[in-house]
Formats: sequence, C-alpha cells, structure tokens
Amino acid sequence: MRLSANKIEYLADRILDLLQESDLIHLSANVEAVWKTVADTIFADMREEADIDAEVEALLAKHKYEIQNLEMDVSDLRRKFKREVARKRGFTL
Repeated sequence: MRLSANKIEYLADRILDLLQESDLIHLSANVEAVWKTVADTIFADMREEADIDAEVEALLAKHKYEIQNLEMDVSDLRRKFKREVARKRGFTL
C-alpha cells in the first residue's frame, strides 16, 4: 500500500487523537514527540515495504523466462515472494 506524506500525517493525527481519547492511556509527556514517533514509524514501515517490493520485482525479473516458460501466474508469485521476503526480514505485512 502506498501512502502520501499527507495521508501518513493524517493517520498520525488520528492515532494521537484516539490515544488522547482513551481512558486507559494518559499522555502526560510531550504530545509532539508521541506524534513524531507515530509518523516516523509509519514512514519507516512504508520504506521497508517499498524495499521489499523492489526485491520482489528483482526476483521476478531474474526468473522472468522460467516464469514465462512455465506459464506461471505472476501476481500469485508476487504475493508469495512478498510474503517470503517479508518473513525473512521479520516484517509483518
């Protein structure tokens, strides 16, 4: 999933709002630092997923002829490769 910077900032705002509305969580420290941590985490996850996608595309390109010769479903392979690469990196999709 691709998100714009504006959408990530919006999500960070919403997450912070939900945290502040919760009766179980009391933010007594720097709220700006919490917002920045949430936004930075989302950005980092998006970068990691983009890196995974790039690795998957490289794998597909490397095996392009084999995939064509065996008439394999590229979208199914892409999903399987992405799950496997993410698992090896310890990344949860």
